[in-house]
Amino acid sequence: MVAARHIRLTAVLVTVVFALTGFSSSGGSSGGSGSSGKSKSKSSGGGCSSSKSKNKKKSHSGSGNSSPTPSASRTPPPAHVIVISCAGAGKTEATLQVSSNLDTQRSVRIPVTFQDAQGAGLDTGSVQVTLKARETRTVTVPLTKPAKASEVKTCLVGTVD
Repeated sequence: MVAARHIRLTAVLVTVVFALTGFSSSGGSSGGSGSSGKSKSKSSGGGCSSSKSKNKKKSHSGSGNSSPTPSASRTPPPAHVIVISCAGAGKTEATLQVSSNLDTQRSVRIPVTFQDAQGAGLDTGSVQVTLKARETRTVTVPLTKPAKASEVKTCLVGTVD
């Protein structure tokens, strides 16, 4: 039973390898004489090979185009942000720790959404900060509507740009 599975698996693997490399069974008999050699290469070798190469091109071009795209478009943000404290009862600003991910100086804008207990946005604010290479700083983002401070439960940092 196990030997039969191994033989079947080997046969399938050999077939797959031959299919991927474009191996044609008529290649060995191409030295034949007369019209039978031509008909063999036309019917089995030619039709089969062109069909296989078209399929191979389709599968490779599809996978070749899709793999590099995500890795090429994903670049790390210029800085990462940690919320130290959020606005709330008696506090009208969020305190953030901002760390540069770059080896050069850059100015970044950090947007913050102040949310209530249900996650609804009550207010938004942002801060512009210039960071030196790999610098970490603490900054504050004030509420634009300080009267809403008691309703704020969470602070959500947006995309740093």
